[in-house]
Amino acid sequence: MRFKLILGLTLIAAGAVLALFFWDFEYRWFQGGPLGLLLILLGVIDLGDEYRRSKGHRPRTLLDDIRDDFGGGKSRNNGDQDEGRR
Repeated sequence: MRFKLILGLTLIAAGAVLALFFWDFEYRWFQGGPLGLLLILLGVIDLGDEYRRSKGHRPRTLLDDIRDDFGGGKSRNNGDQDEGRR
């Protein structure tokens, strides 16, 4: 649990340094700015998942939520709706 928190904060910090100080830095395919923004996004998603798990929600991944939104997976209420129809 604590490792995920430290990892998320580290990703955000590293991304912020790249985005702020190395935005125009180019070395072959590497550009600091876009990679920094990607690291910040990954860190925020990681912290969000950790926050949801700490609040007692059942452990679900971001992909599970996306799958539910697009109708590809079972939603949480399907079992309740099926019992009402019987």
